[in-house]
Amino acid sequence: MSDVSFVPSQRFSGMQVIDSRGMVVGNVKDVSVNFQERNLAFLVTTKNQTELTVPWEDVMSVKDVVLLKKTVELPSTDETAKSISSPTVQAVLICPSCGASAPGHAKFCPKCGHSLR
Repeated sequence: MSDVSFVPSQRFSGMQVIDSRGMVVGNVKDVSVNFQERNLAFLVTTKNQTELTVPWEDVMSVKDVVLLKKTVELPSTDETAKSISSPTVQAVLICPSCGASAPGHAKFCPKCGHSLR
């Protein structure tokens, strides 16, 4: 029997995410699992209400916070292009009206049509 401990995904929810410069990126919203490739990623809600997917290989450590190996440049909500330092991190906008997710370049919510700019 090995001494492997499992951690429930709820433990990570709300945890602060810090990039390699010590800047607060946001908070963990959820843990995503790719069963085919056996990979994990954190779904992070950023300070400016976008969402990032941070692959496990970009995580340096997890203790009281999630510390990333990379710097993350957060896109502003009025930008149409992603301005993230890593191509593996993807921006998503959250509709202020209905809470639906939309691609980072979207101008309107795909669910309710509310302006995202």
